Amino acid sequence: MGHFQRVKRPSSFRKLAAAMWKAPNDPHVFGSLDMDMTAALAFLEQYNQGSKHKVTVTHLVMRALALVLQRYPEYNAKVSWRGILMRKNVDIFCHVATSDGRDLSGKKIAAVENISLEALAGKLSTSVKAIRADQDPDFKRSRNMFERLPLWALRWPLKLMDFLTNTLHLHLPSLGMPRDPFGSAMVTNVGMFGIDTGFAAFTPVSRNPIILVVTQIRPRPWVVGDRVEPRPVLRLCGTFDHRIIDGFSAGRLSEEIEHLICHPHELLMENENRESIAP
Repeated sequence: MGHFQRVKRPSSFRKLAAAMWKAPNDPHVFGSLDMDMTAALAFLEQYNQGSKHKVTVTHLVMRALALVLQRYPEYNAKVSWRGILMRKNVDIFCHVATSDGRDLSGKKIAAVENISLEALAGKLSTSVKAIRADQDPDFKRSRNMFERLPLWALRWPLKLMDFLTNTLHLHLPSLGMPRDPFGSAMVTNVGMFGIDTGFAAFTPVSRNPIILVVTQIRPRPWVVGDRVEPRPVLRLCGTFDHRIIDGFSAGRLSEEIEHLICHPHELLMENENRESIAP
Protein backbone atom coordinates (compact mmCIF):
# COMPACT_ATOMS: atom_id res chain seq x y z
CA MET A 1 0.00 0.00 0.00
CA GLY A 2 2.99 2.30 -0.38
CA HIS A 3 2.99 5.01 2.28
CA PHE A 4 0.14 3.43 4.28
CA GLN A 5 -0.15 0.37 6.46
CA ARG A 6 -3.53 -1.18 7.30
CA VAL A 7 -4.50 -1.59 10.94
CA LYS A 8 -4.73 -5.33 11.33
CA ARG A 9 -6.98 -5.70 14.37
CA PRO A 10 -8.95 -2.50 15.01
CA SER A 11 -11.22 -2.41 18.05
CA SER A 12 -14.91 -3.17 17.61
CA PHE A 13 -15.77 0.46 18.35
CA ARG A 14 -13.26 1.71 15.78
CA LYS A 15 -14.79 -0.58 13.12
CA LEU A 16 -18.31 0.50 14.11
CA ALA A 17 -17.37 4.17 13.98
CA ALA A 18 -15.70 3.82 10.57
CA ALA A 19 -18.79 2.09 9.19
CA MET A 20 -21.33 4.42 10.79
CA TRP A 21 -19.92 7.89 10.00
CA LYS A 22 -19.20 9.33 6.60
CA ALA A 23 -16.19 11.46 5.74
CA PRO A 24 -16.55 14.96 7.30
CA ASN A 25 -18.10 17.54 4.98
CA ASP A 26 -19.47 20.05 7.50
CA PRO A 27 -17.99 23.58 7.40
CA HIS A 28 -18.97 24.45 11.00
CA VAL A 29 -16.26 26.11 13.11
CA PHE A 30 -16.82 27.00 16.77
CA GLY A 31 -15.22 29.52 19.12
CA SER A 32 -15.95 31.42 22.31
CA LEU A 33 -14.89 34.77 23.71
CA ASP A 34 -15.02 35.88 27.36
CA MET A 35 -15.57 39.60 27.93
CA ASP A 36 -15.53 41.73 31.06
CA MET A 37 -18.94 43.44 30.97
CA THR A 38 -18.32 45.98 33.75
CA ALA A 39 -18.22 48.96 31.38
CA ALA A 40 -21.05 47.62 29.19
CA LEU A 41 -23.44 47.10 32.12
CA ALA A 42 -22.69 50.57 33.47
CA PHE A 43 -23.31 51.99 29.98
CA LEU A 44 -26.66 50.19 29.68
CA GLU A 45 -27.83 51.48 33.04
CA GLN A 46 -27.05 55.05 32.04
CA TYR A 47 -28.30 54.74 28.46
CA ASN A 48 -31.65 53.28 29.51
CA GLN A 49 -32.36 56.24 31.76
CA GLY A 50 -33.10 58.28 28.66
CA SER A 51 -34.30 55.56 26.30
CA LYS A 52 -37.92 54.79 25.45
CA HIS A 53 -37.05 51.14 24.83
CA LYS A 54 -34.88 49.03 27.11
CA VAL A 55 -31.54 48.27 25.51
CA THR A 56 -29.95 44.97 26.54
CA VAL A 57 -26.70 43.10 26.01
CA THR A 58 -28.30 41.38 23.01
CA HIS A 59 -28.73 44.74 21.29
CA LEU A 60 -25.09 45.65 22.01
CA VAL A 61 -23.96 42.39 20.41
CA MET A 62 -26.21 42.88 17.37
CA ARG A 63 -25.00 46.41 16.74
CA ALA A 64 -21.34 45.54 17.33
CA LEU A 65 -21.60 42.63 14.91
CA ALA A 66 -23.30 44.84 12.31
CA LEU A 67 -20.62 47.54 12.53
CA VAL A 68 -17.81 45.01 12.16
CA LEU A 69 -19.49 43.33 9.17
CA GLN A 70 -19.97 46.74 7.59
CA ARG A 71 -16.24 47.31 8.04
CA TYR A 72 -15.39 43.96 6.43
CA PRO A 73 -18.03 43.33 3.73
CA GLU A 74 -16.23 40.23 2.47
CA TYR A 75 -17.48 38.45 5.63
CA ASN A 76 -21.05 39.59 5.00
CA ALA A 77 -21.47 36.98 2.30
CA LYS A 78 -23.27 33.80 1.30
CA VAL A 79 -22.38 30.79 -0.83
CA SER A 80 -24.58 30.52 -3.92
CA TRP A 81 -24.56 28.51 -7.13
CA ARG A 82 -23.18 31.65 -8.78
CA GLY A 83 -20.28 31.82 -6.33
CA ILE A 84 -19.73 33.80 -3.13
CA LEU A 85 -22.05 36.82 -3.01
CA MET A 86 -21.65 39.83 -0.71
CA ARG A 87 -24.71 41.49 0.79
CA LYS A 88 -25.21 45.27 0.54
CA ASN A 89 -26.62 45.78 4.05
CA VAL A 90 -26.06 44.07 7.39
CA ASP A 91 -29.36 42.47 8.37
CA ILE A 92 -29.33 40.61 11.68
CA PHE A 93 -31.81 37.83 12.49
CA CYS A 94 -32.65 37.49 16.18
CA HIS A 95 -34.30 34.34 17.54
CA VAL A 96 -37.45 34.75 19.63
CA ALA A 97 -38.93 32.07 21.89
CA THR A 98 -42.71 32.08 22.37
CA SER A 99 -44.03 32.96 25.80
CA ASP A 100 -44.52 29.33 26.80
CA GLY A 101 -41.15 28.31 25.35
CA ARG A 102 -42.81 25.67 23.15
CA ASP A 103 -41.94 27.26 19.83
CA LEU A 104 -39.11 29.25 18.29
CA SER A 105 -39.33 32.01 15.74
CA GLY A 106 -37.39 35.15 15.03
CA LYS A 107 -37.19 38.47 13.23
CA LYS A 108 -34.75 39.95 10.76
CA ILE A 109 -33.84 43.56 11.51
CA ALA A 110 -32.67 45.31 8.36
CA ALA A 111 -29.56 47.50 8.11
CA VAL A 112 -28.62 47.34 11.80
CA GLU A 113 -25.45 49.28 11.02
CA ASN A 114 -27.62 52.34 10.22
CA ILE A 115 -29.92 52.47 13.27
CA SER A 116 -29.35 53.45 16.88
CA LEU A 117 -29.41 51.10 19.85
CA GLU A 118 -32.74 52.59 20.93
CA ALA A 119 -34.27 52.12 17.47
CA LEU A 120 -32.95 48.58 17.34
CA ALA A 121 -34.47 47.82 20.74
CA GLY A 122 -37.79 49.31 19.63
CA LYS A 123 -37.95 47.31 16.40
CA LEU A 124 -37.07 44.07 18.13
CA SER A 125 -39.43 44.71 21.05
CA THR A 126 -42.35 45.27 18.68
CA SER A 127 -41.57 42.01 16.86
CA VAL A 128 -41.16 40.02 20.09
CA LYS A 129 -44.50 41.25 21.45
CA ALA A 130 -46.29 40.39 18.21
CA ILE A 131 -44.81 36.89 18.04
CA ARG A 132 -45.57 36.11 21.68
CA ALA A 133 -49.09 37.50 21.36
CA ASP A 134 -49.61 35.35 18.23
CA GLN A 135 -50.16 38.49 16.14
CA ASP A 136 -47.19 38.25 13.80
CA PRO A 137 -48.59 37.30 10.34
CA ASP A 138 -45.35 35.72 9.07
CA PHE A 139 -44.99 33.51 12.14
CA LYS A 140 -48.66 32.49 12.07
CA ARG A 141 -48.51 31.65 8.37
CA SER A 142 -45.40 29.48 8.63
CA ARG A 143 -46.50 27.85 11.91
CA ASN A 144 -49.89 26.91 10.50
CA MET A 145 -48.32 25.34 7.42
CA PHE A 146 -45.78 23.39 9.47
CA GLU A 147 -48.46 22.13 11.88
CA ARG A 148 -50.72 20.91 9.06
CA LEU A 149 -48.11 19.03 7.06
CA PRO A 150 -46.53 15.76 8.22
CA LEU A 151 -42.77 15.63 8.63
CA TRP A 152 -42.11 13.82 5.35
CA ALA A 153 -44.19 16.35 3.41
CA LEU A 154 -42.28 19.36 4.79
CA ARG A 155 -38.99 18.60 3.08
CA TRP A 156 -40.01 19.59 -0.45
CA PRO A 157 -41.71 22.90 0.54
CA LEU A 158 -38.61 23.84 2.54
CA LYS A 159 -36.35 23.03 -0.40
CA LEU A 160 -38.60 25.08 -2.69
CA MET A 161 -38.54 28.04 -0.28
CA ASP A 162 -34.77 27.81 -0.05
CA PHE A 163 -34.43 27.72 -3.85
CA LEU A 164 -36.76 30.67 -4.44
CA THR A 165 -35.47 32.99 -1.71
CA ASN A 166 -31.78 32.04 -1.50
CA THR A 167 -30.92 30.85 -4.99
CA LEU A 168 -33.20 32.92 -7.24
CA HIS A 169 -33.36 35.75 -4.65
CA LEU A 170 -37.09 36.27 -5.18
CA HIS A 171 -38.96 38.47 -2.72
CA LEU A 172 -42.31 36.83 -1.91
CA PRO A 173 -43.42 38.19 1.48
CA SER A 174 -47.11 37.51 0.78
CA LEU A 175 -46.24 33.80 0.70
CA GLY A 176 -44.10 34.06 3.82
CA MET A 177 -40.92 33.91 1.74
CA PRO A 178 -38.99 37.20 1.88
CA ARG A 179 -35.70 37.49 0.04
CA ASP A 180 -32.70 36.36 2.10
CA PRO A 181 -34.94 35.66 5.12
CA PHE A 182 -32.17 35.16 7.71
CA GLY A 183 -29.89 38.01 6.68
CA SER A 184 -26.19 38.44 7.33
CA ALA A 185 -25.97 36.72 10.71
CA MET A 186 -28.02 35.30 13.57
CA VAL A 187 -27.97 36.31 17.23
CA THR A 188 -29.72 34.24 19.86
CA ASN A 189 -29.94 34.85 23.61
CA VAL A 190 -29.89 31.76 25.83
CA GLY A 191 -28.72 33.59 28.95
CA MET A 192 -32.34 34.00 30.05
CA PHE A 193 -32.47 30.21 30.40
CA GLY A 194 -29.46 30.15 32.74
CA ILE A 195 -27.04 28.86 30.07
CA ASP A 196 -23.52 30.28 30.30
CA THR A 197 -21.93 28.29 27.46
CA GLY A 198 -23.57 26.95 24.30
CA PHE A 199 -23.21 26.85 20.53
CA ALA A 200 -25.90 26.93 17.83
CA ALA A 201 -25.99 24.97 14.59
CA PHE A 202 -26.75 26.46 11.20
CA THR A 203 -30.02 25.54 9.57
CA PRO A 204 -29.59 24.54 5.90
CA VAL A 205 -31.82 27.39 4.69
CA SER A 206 -30.19 30.19 6.67
CA ARG A 207 -27.26 30.89 4.28
CA ASN A 208 -25.50 33.18 6.74
CA PRO A 209 -21.92 32.61 7.94
CA ILE A 210 -22.22 33.60 11.61
CA ILE A 211 -24.37 32.70 14.62
CA LEU A 212 -23.57 34.39 17.93
CA VAL A 213 -25.03 32.98 21.14
CA VAL A 214 -25.44 35.47 24.00
CA THR A 215 -25.14 33.51 27.24
CA GLN A 216 -25.77 34.34 30.88
CA ILE A 217 -23.44 36.92 32.41
CA ARG A 218 -21.82 35.37 35.47
CA PRO A 219 -19.14 36.48 37.93
CA ARG A 220 -15.82 34.91 36.99
CA PRO A 221 -12.23 35.45 38.08
CA TRP A 222 -10.62 38.16 35.95
CA VAL A 223 -7.07 39.42 35.85
CA VAL A 224 -6.95 43.18 36.53
CA GLY A 225 -3.40 44.47 36.49
CA ASP A 226 -1.43 42.24 38.81
CA ARG A 227 -4.41 40.86 40.76
CA VAL A 228 -7.42 38.61 40.23
CA GLU A 229 -10.89 39.85 41.12
CA PRO A 230 -14.47 38.83 40.29
CA ARG A 231 -15.97 40.53 37.26
CA PRO A 232 -19.28 40.09 35.37
CA VAL A 233 -18.24 38.06 32.33
CA LEU A 234 -20.14 37.31 29.14
CA ARG A 235 -19.09 34.21 27.24
CA LEU A 236 -20.02 34.97 23.64
CA CYS A 237 -20.17 31.72 21.66
CA GLY A 238 -19.84 31.74 17.90
CA THR A 239 -20.52 29.31 15.07
CA PHE A 240 -18.90 30.18 11.74
CA ASP A 241 -19.14 28.89 8.18
CA HIS A 242 -15.55 28.04 7.29
CA ARG A 243 -16.31 28.66 3.62
CA ILE A 244 -16.61 32.37 4.48
CA ILE A 245 -14.93 32.80 7.88
CA ASP A 246 -11.51 31.23 8.45
CA GLY A 247 -9.26 31.44 11.52
CA PHE A 248 -7.78 34.81 10.56
CA SER A 249 -11.14 36.43 9.89
CA ALA A 250 -12.71 34.88 13.01
CA GLY A 251 -9.89 36.33 15.09
CA ARG A 252 -10.33 39.75 13.51
CA LEU A 253 -14.10 39.68 14.09
CA SER A 254 -13.69 38.56 17.71
CA GLU A 255 -11.12 41.25 18.49
CA GLU A 256 -13.19 44.09 17.07
CA ILE A 257 -16.51 42.90 18.53
CA GLU A 258 -14.87 42.65 21.95
CA HIS A 259 -13.46 46.16 21.61
CA LEU A 260 -16.85 47.63 20.72
CA ILE A 261 -18.75 45.89 23.51
CA CYS A 262 -16.10 46.77 26.09
CA HIS A 263 -16.15 50.38 24.77
CA PRO A 264 -19.92 50.68 24.19
CA HIS A 265 -19.85 54.43 23.52
CA GLU A 266 -18.42 53.58 20.12
CA LEU A 267 -21.73 51.85 19.33
CA LEU A 268 -23.58 55.18 19.46
CA MET A 269 -24.69 56.93 16.28
CA GLU A 270 -22.84 60.08 15.27
CA ASN A 271 -25.95 62.20 15.81
CA GLU A 272 -26.52 60.91 19.35
CA ASN A 273 -25.54 63.07 22.31
CA ARG A 274 -22.45 61.19 23.41
CA GLU A 275 -21.58 63.72 26.09
CA SER A 276 -24.80 62.90 27.97
CA ILE A 277 -23.58 59.31 28.41
CA ALA A 278 -20.14 59.81 29.87
CA PRO A 279 -17.68 56.88 29.63
